[in-house]
Amino acid sequence: MLLIASISGCDDSISSPSGGASGTPTQNDLTQGQQIGNAVSGNQSFDNASGGPGFGSPQDTSQFGAASFTSDSLAKIDTDGDPSEQGYDKTWNAQTSGQIDGQPVNSADYAYVVMSQGQMAASGAQIGDWALVTNNETGQSMWARVEDVGPPGGTGEISEACATGVGIQFQSNSNTIGNPSVTVQVY
Repeated sequence: MLLIASISGCDDSISSPSGGASGTPTQNDLTQGQQIGNAVSGNQSFDNASGGPGFGSPQDTSQFGAASFTSDSLAKIDTDGDPSEQGYDKTWNAQTSGQIDGQPVNSADYAYVVMSQGQMAASGAQIGDWALVTNNETGQSMWARVEDVGPPGGTGEISEACATGVGIQFQSNSNTIGNPSVTVQVY
């Protein structure tokens, strides 16, 4: 299966969240976004150790301070926005809360995390904020964005691209292979 990632923006909100954590991606972000799309499609290997995390990475992580939200839980794969998952994932939805060029964010192409409305309200997180996702078994980490709103109390939901980026394998029905756990820190 050949996937082509076309990413030209990450956040269509009018204002930036408090602290300026979100914002318009740089050209470096866009380039790295294409790299993760290529890695997910099998067109190139993904080497997280070389600093190629997900859809880019923040220019200056010192701006964040402490994470506004942290969760340790079993990884769950969110396939929303990926048209190839329709009919395979029983909770699949064509839409995501975040959009790129007015279109839903595709789970297969974009490293993102899901938060509930309650979690977002309690932490002050917004669509487009940065999140650091770590595979607790392997220590592999990558930067992602908050791009979908999920069920109350839901934790550990990450996109297909994010799961691939941190070394988590999964099936078409969105079930993970084994019981991998992740730490999600939102800034």
